[in-house]
Amino acid sequence: MYLMAKDIPVLKIDKGRCRVLEKELLPFSLRKDRVALEDFYGMWISNRAMELSRTNGKMILNSLRVSQTNDFRICMACHGLSLSDMYWLREEEEELTWDEVNLFQNDISKGMASTALVGDVLHEHGKIHTPELTTQGQAAKAWVRRDGNLYLYKIGKKELAASVILDALGFSHVPYRKVEGGELEEVVSPERKQRILDWDERVVKCRLIASQEYSMVNFEDFQMYCQYEGKNVYEEVLRLDRRHYLEMQTADYILNNIDRHGANWGFFMDNATGRLTGLYPLLDHDQAFSDVEGMLSQTTEERFDLETAALLAETELHSELEAVLRLDCPEGIGEKRWNQVKERTRRLRERLASAYKGQYASAL
Repeated sequence: MYLMAKDIPVLKIDKGRCRVLEKELLPFSLRKDRVALEDFYGMWISNRAMELSRTNGKMILNSLRVSQTNDFRICMACHGLSLSDMYWLREEEEELTWDEVNLFQNDISKGMASTALVGDVLHEHGKIHTPELTTQGQAAKAWVRRDGNLYLYKIGKKELAASVILDALGFSHVPYRKVEGGELEEVVSPERKQRILDWDERVVKCRLIASQEYSMVNFEDFQMYCQYEGKNVYEEVLRLDRRHYLEMQTADYILNNIDRHGANWGFFMDNATGRLTGLYPLLDHDQAFSDVEGMLSQTTEERFDLETAALLAETELHSELEAVLRLDCPEGIGEKRWNQVKERTRRLRERLASAYKGQYASAL
């Protein structure tokens, strides 16, 4: 079996051993001179397969009659294909090409979208081409092709408010918009649609940001690579994209995002060269606007809380914090959470002013 980067074999798996064929095109979690079988299964396969804890995850696997306990079988059911990158699995006897199998340009199952998003029983038969088996995260979500473009639909109205706030700050982020009316009914039944509304939730969508030219490499995988190379991962992040890294610190504090783990931020990679080109836009804010105070940052080397990380970032960024305070309460959060957003923004602004005042006094 081969791990492929489009049509280029980059790793051969045979008789319990792995042989590196193209190191510079390997996934970052495997990018080293020698790859052991446990690396392939433990660092790539196990992180490739969808999480069983994902909402409607068991329904997805049951509909496709795929094992719920074997990550390798889950991946092989879809050739390990994903909408995040260019990698896939090809058995030695297969003569398939990237053009024939990739999810970016070939049809994907429409019926599976309803299963993944709201748990409907799948009624399609025959071979199914789907990205759902490798889509990460626990929220209910599904990929839908519409008007020639691929969109991620998910249940989570907080994304709407986060988009408005990040727009006001001028930060790079993936914008979400509400899916309504006939567009939503193309994916879910009227009964399911009403149930979502009864939950006081909404279906939102964002456009796919990966492509056949650029893959997404999450921070966790890049961190593994830096360990192999003996590099400080945070120094490398700052070297590659300092500004967008600092924006993330401010954004996570103002939004009080408690879920910026290493799998939901990272880099774009040029698929032709295997080189990183900068951080991809901020995404995944359905766990934002938490009531918990004093949360520690998950994206700094030092043990900072979110407020301290944002303060240090803003001494360099000088973001337009006032733009947030001029907003009306955005859709997706109530007045209580909106007041908390404004309070955090004011506190950050005041601490910055105090820091500059102290700096000026010291200079005198």
